[in-house]
Amino acid sequence: MYRDLGLLTLGLLLVSLLAARASAAPEPVSAEESAAWQRWLIPLPKQISFQGKVTLPAAQVGVRVRSGAGEVEQNAAGELRDLFTEKAGAEPAGSVFEILLGVCGEDGKLDGTPVDGASDLAKLPNPAQAYVIRPVGENRLLLAGRGEAGVYYAAQTLRQLLESRFADGRVTIPLVTVTDWPDLAERGQWGGSANDDIEWMAAHKMNLVESHVTLKMSEDGRGVAEADTDRIRLARLHALKLVPIITHLDHLGRTGLYDIYPECRGKGEKARHAEYDVVAPCFSEPKLWDVLADWMVDLAGHEGVTDICAWLTELALHCECENCQREGQYTLEARAIVKAWRQAREKHPALGLRILLTQGSYSTNDKVLAEVPDGVGVTYYDGGRTYDSSRDPMIYPLLEEYAASGHWLGCYPQLTASWRIVCPWSGPQFVRYRMTEFVDKGLQCLVGYLTPNRLLYDFNFTAAAEWSWNSGGRNERELAAAWATRRGLKDPDAAAEWAVMLGPVGWDVYGSRVPYSAFFGGAAQMVAKRAAPKLGEGMFRYFPTVEHVDEDLGACARALAIAQDLDAPDLLAETRVIQGYVGMIKYIHAIAARVAGKQDLSDEERAALQEDMSRLAMVGLATAQALRDWEASIGQGIGGARFTDTVDVTEKTVADIGDALAPYGVTNAIRPYLRSTVGEWVSDDFEQQERVTKSWDVTDRLSEPGEYTIGFKYTTGWNGLHVYRVALALAPADAPEQITEVSVDEHEASVGYRSEGNLYSVKLEDRKDGVTYFIIADIQGVRSSDKPENRRGCNGEVWMRKLAPAAGEEPPL
Repeated sequence: MYRDLGLLTLGLLLVSLLAARASAAPEPVSAEESAAWQRWLIPLPKQISFQGKVTLPAAQVGVRVRSGAGEVEQNAAGELRDLFTEKAGAEPAGSVFEILLGVCGEDGKLDGTPVDGASDLAKLPNPAQAYVIRPVGENRLLLAGRGEAGVYYAAQTLRQLLESRFADGRVTIPLVTVTDWPDLAERGQWGGSANDDIEWMAAHKMNLVESHVTLKMSEDGRGVAEADTDRIRLARLHALKLVPIITHLDHLGRTGLYDIYPECRGKGEKARHAEYDVVAPCFSEPKLWDVLADWMVDLAGHEGVTDICAWLTELALHCECENCQREGQYTLEARAIVKAWRQAREKHPALGLRILLTQGSYSTNDKVLAEVPDGVGVTYYDGGRTYDSSRDPMIYPLLEEYAASGHWLGCYPQLTASWRIVCPWSGPQFVRYRMTEFVDKGLQCLVGYLTPNRLLYDFNFTAAAEWSWNSGGRNERELAAAWATRRGLKDPDAAAEWAVMLGPVGWDVYGSRVPYSAFFGGAAQMVAKRAAPKLGEGMFRYFPTVEHVDEDLGACARALAIAQDLDAPDLLAETRVIQGYVGMIKYIHAIAARVAGKQDLSDEERAALQEDMSRLAMVGLATAQALRDWEASIGQGIGGARFTDTVDVTEKTVADIGDALAPYGVTNAIRPYLRSTVGEWVSDDFEQQERVTKSWDVTDRLSEPGEYTIGFKYTTGWNGLHVYRVALALAPADAPEQITEVSVDEHEASVGYRSEGNLYSVKLEDRKDGVTYFIIADIQGVRSSDKPENRRGCNGEVWMRKLAPAAGEEPPL
């Protein structure tokens, strides 16, 4: 009996082993499957090929790291294990198939096992980030790098390949050969949601966040810098460098520096910008160098901080003391930063430094570069030149030569429609153009700007991750298909067609600075001044002919049909926004051309002008609504104050053009549905008492009964506003003191850079003649005179518009 049980046990063991071996038997990978698999990879590796695949129970896979692995290697292995747990509910601790990862030695061995190609990693660009993946036989995959970052990126490549290959507790593992390295050494962002995007960036092989920190002064006059240690550690574990920022030097007054050392404040009127309340420092005062060094020492003391970025004075300001005028503001700033860095390196010898150029320094950048020693990096920012979506090259000859001579150069480009407005744009052609320029011109670093949140520009930032790593890999269509695949869109090829078709139209619009800066008064002023519009210039820069405008509208119509079939609300809304802006450009041009140089019009001309105005009004209203739909599809409120401004100026442009045409007898029938400013609050309102009641005459805005939205918008100042209630009231025109409230909305709201609850609704049942209508608000501001000089101001606007008609209805024309 025992003999029979032993034979049975042996038989079961043999069956189990054979089943396990059979489950891991390799299968071929067809060309089609290879292409489909690669769509899951962003960025695409430089070299990749598939030798086969094995399918087996996920629990039979083991994920292991080399002996003595560092924390980044351990984290990379942990993320692979988490994938197995998430997708298959199994801990990958088996022994049938092994995934081994870690830093290899100079001999190219990983834990004693030779790894083909590993010894050559040192010869590749950016070798610390380079990696190989190699199959060994049928049951082993090795992931090796020269440094921990390379190992982490190898793990990210495998994670992406495995993501879609789990089913019923089993996993299909590619026997894949990869050799890979990045084109740009550093790839990342600053501002917006950058601090919250660390894990997303790391998963896409981006490795840089430049982050503001707290700079202040101690009572004994020492510079003190505070940084988020948890965030720095999170970045370090994800092979990502968090670089603390010493902010624009004309903002140092906000640190308390000038309170302790008033002699460091720049001298003369040209040192101060009153509107922005900033003052250029006087770097002829040696004490400033010591304070900068103090901040650098504090920041370098955080484990994981390897570099610091110091930002030159942003605006064209300069101290007017004799020495500063003789040497030059920006020359002295660069010289002081370098000196402070050298002081800091006495305590932290490995500390790196990069210096940010600005629009203020632009005319003297050659002198700044002359102050930068070898080993110090330079990053290029200019509010008007790097925050730009045109088709112009960004790296100009001075910097091109600087990079070509082997110096470390980075750039701060916007990867969006604009820094100032928030509009949708999935632009593969635009992003590839920018990244290719940076790689071709020898840059080392990309610091993208995506305000206010990466989620609004997922496509463009994903494309930047792709082409900053591998600029010579995919074309625009291939990248768009990979993005759509990873996002889970039902037809990635159709989505790619959509992006390739609509991307250049968006480039025409935003490259022509529509809506910013053209809709910030310029378009309406052109009409009001009866100036002739010039195709190919200004807001029509990338619209050289009327036919080109119509071709872009045709592309929008085709893209719209695709978006409707994709069941992707954000893509649909994006298409309608871009289509709307092209339509507005068309009708603004037509209107401006009809009135150019004319004071009077014939009846026929007036009728044609009225038709164009009516079409502009409808297109503008639809564009504003499409903007709201786009933001809501991604995250209501995620666009912040700049998104609100975008909707505002889109509607205001239509309203202002309509007002400019009123002398011709042309009307804007949808004027009530467009936002219009009806009043303001200012700091002086709160000097006597902080909670007040204010009223604004809105008689001319209430043309007919209906529901109206009242909004409160912060504009300037350190302080926001609190709102308690809003009422619509009336009074006899000849007895304004006899006020009667006819509609009230009572709820609390906060109004500031980020506002909550700042929209109120009031209803007018019957429009009466002979009365004056008011909006009355119970508000609370801040008494600025009680606050420090750099924390004053409480200003904003109140606007209103009639609630748009219900779906299926149209405003009267």
